[in-house]
Amino acid sequence: MHIVVNRDVLLTAFSHSQSVIEKRTTLLILGHTLIEAQEGTATVSSTDMVLSMSESLPCEVLEAGSLCVPTILLYEILRKIKSNIPVDLSCSPQSAQIILSAGRSRFEIPYIASSEFPRVLQEQNEFLCNFSIPAPLLKNMLETVRFAMSTDEMRYSLVGINLSYEPTKNVIRAVATDRHRLACVEIPAPQGTENLPSIIIGKKVIGEMVKLLDEAAEPVSLSVSETRIELKVTGSNSVVVLGSRLIDGSFPDFEAILRIEHERKLVAGTQVFADAVDRVGTVINDKLRMIRITLSRNLMKCSAIAGASSNGAADEDVDISYDYDDTTEFNFDVRYLLDIAQHISTDELEVSISSPDVAIAIRPVGLSGVFFALMSMAPAHAEN
Repeated sequence: MHIVVNRDVLLTAFSHSQSVIEKRTTLLILGHTLIEAQEGTATVSSTDMVLSMSESLPCEVLEAGSLCVPTILLYEILRKIKSNIPVDLSCSPQSAQIILSAGRSRFEIPYIASSEFPRVLQEQNEFLCNFSIPAPLLKNMLETVRFAMSTDEMRYSLVGINLSYEPTKNVIRAVATDRHRLACVEIPAPQGTENLPSIIIGKKVIGEMVKLLDEAAEPVSLSVSETRIELKVTGSNSVVVLGSRLIDGSFPDFEAILRIEHERKLVAGTQVFADAVDRVGTVINDKLRMIRITLSRNLMKCSAIAGASSNGAADEDVDISYDYDDTTEFNFDVRYLLDIAQHISTDELEVSISSPDVAIAIRPVGLSGVFFALMSMAPAHAEN
């Protein structure tokens, strides 16, 4: 194999590859990236056996061929080479070395035969549905809900995002929850999603999808089967196919949360609300993280309750629209409240409440299809 390729284009590809592979693996080949060259294109592929990525780059192919190179080593070399210059890659079968030349630099790097690289990408005709969607729309959908994913690896079905088609509304829905909070986004269903099964996309592939969507130059393509998802992104210099096995598990039934009919509603400025919670939260200790929200007519008091702070006390009044005279109290995890507020893009938010033992619902005012739910903390935890 012998190719000449722009350093920046190749660096971008290896930047993607090094985030896909496992940094510590007992299988040597999984620390390598496959390079295949033919007819003016180099295809760069990497995998951790769950997640896989294949990226096609324009290049000058002087001799077709394929081989596997150490991913991290080549990434570090490319990162330190001068920008926007040609990189010459050729292999020497006699010494099992790949020779990389760029400017006045020359490197000899060991390689592995391409026959050892695992093939994990799926044929297109095995998928249940294929559809196109604007990259910014998909990215916003994933970023709005992924903060609510669980971090508990023992609850593996919660360490991801549930994606499904809702036929009664003709929408696709993304949901994440850790059983304390829930985030849900619905968007009009693109053509071709009618056969979309309910799937769970893992945390790692969600992170890689979001990064790739920033590079899309046109609408992206999603292909889904019962066990696998693939994202195809066409950028300015390359075409990337990211694939992953789906999480094999049952996502919790969240429909009941979406159907709760709350008795009361309040409206507050999003930034004013977030700033008040953040300021009061400064004195709340990291272990309990509990903030008390007290509601009365057109007023919300945020306070660091007794026992939740070892750094003193704090409270702050916030003007809201709330047309009820009696006083109501809720206790929340301060970080969870801030996370939700930071993912609301409108100037105002609406909070629907019932009793402290029923999850509250938070929605951006004037923006449909976005919904957050949050359970209050047990009042017993707040006792002096």
